[in-house]
Amino acid sequence: MIQAHVTSPGVRLDVFVAEQNPDWPRAQIQRAIESGEVLVNDRPCLKSGKKLLISDVVSWNAPENHDTGEIIPQENIEFRVLYEDEHLLVIDKPACLVVHPGAGHRDGTLINGILAKYPEVGQVGESDRPGIVHRLDAETSGLLLIARSQHAYENLTSMFAKHEITRQYWAICFAPKLPDAGRFDTPYGRHPTQRVKFSSRFDAEKRAITNYRVLDKNGNGFVLVTCLLETGRTHQVRVHLSEHGAPILGDSLYAPDKIARHKAISRLALHAGKLEFKHPIRETLCQFESPFPADFCHALETLHLSATDLS
Repeated sequence: MIQAHVTSPGVRLDVFVAEQNPDWPRAQIQRAIESGEVLVNDRPCLKSGKKLLISDVVSWNAPENHDTGEIIPQENIEFRVLYEDEHLLVIDKPACLVVHPGAGHRDGTLINGILAKYPEVGQVGESDRPGIVHRLDAETSGLLLIARSQHAYENLTSMFAKHEITRQYWAICFAPKLPDAGRFDTPYGRHPTQRVKFSSRFDAEKRAITNYRVLDKNGNGFVLVTCLLETGRTHQVRVHLSEHGAPILGDSLYAPDKIARHKAISRLALHAGKLEFKHPIRETLCQFESPFPADFCHALETLHLSATDLS
């Protein structure tokens, strides 16, 4: 991690980091600050406009860890388009497909494939992740919105910020003591010492809200859970479930090793199955569903869990 001492009082945090890293795009600096990757006096600061003091020490990960090169279109990326018009795409993303290029994933991502078929998306939104208005973890399967026009991008971004888009997930968990239904409303932010993780157990300026319901359970403590999100924080479903005694199968980051390596499934058992929103331009109601993929169904069968109730 790089450190720099503030020598001019009153400078904004985002301006200071940009001055130290002239080749680091401002959009990525903003995201790094908002996600807690930039520290002031060894504590995450989520406010880009924070005025720094002459005694402050600012720390951040080296910009070279952020891939800022041109995204190359690739024809061989497989994905299913459920809906398309001149303003947006609804994609049914397969599991284990990274959404956009970043550190360690220069190509082979969903966006590489989208740019091959829809080159205009490259001019929408931010250059390092064009068209992206929300994300799914690489191992998560299911529904993803992509903006195809700048107008749609701006409206969808605003709709996500105002929690006007409904997203519903299904997860297979080990949760012998989880109540049949509940609501998690917690602080939320990056873990203060394990920077690749997020947590709801520490003071943070942001909040995360997840409503869940157990759909089925077996005698060994495994359950099928559906989660309705009111906010869309990074790793939110994974963190909320794991920190409330319900780690998701295949979750190598938040689940105990025995659950992370469970033989029922070889990836994170999380599926984004329903998406509902008003069209960002036409304002008509849009509703989409994605059936469970084959490996998710196999895991349910292996654990003798029923998926008949998907409401």
